[in-house]
Amino acid sequence: MNDIKAVLFDLDGTLLDSMYVWQYVDEEFLRRRGITPPDDYGRQCSHRSFYETALYTIDLFNLPETPEQLMQEWTDLAIDEYRHNVKLKPFARETVELAIKNGYKTAVCTSQTPELYTPVLHHTGLWGMFETISSAAVFGKGKQYPDIYLDTAKTLGVPPENCIMLDDVSASLKAARQAGMMTIGIIEPLSSQSPEEMELYSDKLVKELDKDIFTF
Repeated sequence: MNDIKAVLFDLDGTLLDSMYVWQYVDEEFLRRRGITPPDDYGRQCSHRSFYETALYTIDLFNLPETPEQLMQEWTDLAIDEYRHNVKLKPFARETVELAIKNGYKTAVCTSQTPELYTPVLHHTGLWGMFETISSAAVFGKGKQYPDIYLDTAKTLGVPPENCIMLDDVSASLKAARQAGMMTIGIIEPLSSQSPEEMELYSDKLVKELDKDIFTF
């Protein structure tokens, strides 16, 4: 790990114990419309940006709303939880502190909009611990593409091969690998990702964050 200069963190399912929020948002949004989603709906949405997920949902269910209307409804459903109730996963803060103590630059790569990640980072005490925050919602391409990771590395001033990405979604880990980064896969119990699939794109696969997270 001597060549690692920066650590990029996902939020939902990696640092934040927030996957239940999106299960609720999906269920309530579709319940209002009398829609039963296919089994892989959550999986298909997990690596997409907010806007891409809205486009995918409109196309999949032939909805009349605009992407902006869907995103606003989802945000309205989720924002109170993010502002007040979402908690950190065990050892999340300590993991970020460990990265900083080791001299690594730190960043966030998330699908969340600033409207969601700003309040949750404040109330969980993580605000100010990252040198940059990259949002796929702002960037315009989902985390299944390497672009957001390459752009974040450039912002940090660190070559991709000297970065490591922590995420709980295999498509995001695959994209980070394509960007030239090392990856640590985090198994999230509420995720539809199988450990076998996660392992394909993880240099290290763990069930939880701990003091040995950066030890290979």
